[in-house]
Amino acid sequence: MTRIALVTGAARGIGLATSEVLKEDGWEVIPLDREPIDDPGALCVDLADAAATTEALSGLDRVDALVNNAALQLNKPLLETSIEEWDAVMAVNVRGAFVCIKALHRQLTEARGSVVNVSSVHARATSNSIAAYAATKGGLSAFTRAVAIEMAPLGVRVNVVLPGAVNTQALRDGFSRKPDAEQTLVARTPLKRIGDPRDIAQAIAFLIDRERSAFITGQEFVVDGGALARLSTE
Repeated sequence: MTRIALVTGAARGIGLATSEVLKEDGWEVIPLDREPIDDPGALCVDLADAAATTEALSGLDRVDALVNNAALQLNKPLLETSIEEWDAVMAVNVRGAFVCIKALHRQLTEARGSVVNVSSVHARATSNSIAAYAATKGGLSAFTRAVAIEMAPLGVRVNVVLPGAVNTQALRDGFSRKPDAEQTLVARTPLKRIGDPRDIAQAIAFLIDRERSAFITGQEFVVDGGALARLSTE
């Protein structure tokens, strides 16, 4: 029987790469994004709209795995961040994962499936002017542990991946604001390169596979080229 995975934020970056890797592994993928995706099975939904998200997902007959990847990144000093901007980041990055899990609770339980949330190394160590984003990623890691405990008796595993610097548009936008940012980042990363979206996708594919990761739940998986392993004071 073909396994079915729903991937949010699937229009580009890590979400798109995850969809491609899962298809290569034999999964049927339901991509979801607030932007239209050229796929007959795609869902066009803004996760900030909880009611629309719940309606769209509740109608799915079967889902074996859920990848909560969609995220908003706000690069702004805390004192310049409006309440509306803070709430918008929270709505997608944390509440969106909650809404998706709740909407697909029945399907995931019936499949004895798996959830992978995509957090960030910013959940553990962060940067200047990114407080809202960092708060959501730390919250997503804590949320993962709590949900893993609740869903374990149902046979559903829940884990979280913490990507480091990955070659996405958001990273490129950040590079444009600071001279030599890319070279500095590569030099300070033990593996001496920026991550590729497929690096993260392969970790996700491992974690949703019920044979390869059957005894893993409630865990954080850092995929960052070794960046967090190095002391910041070096």
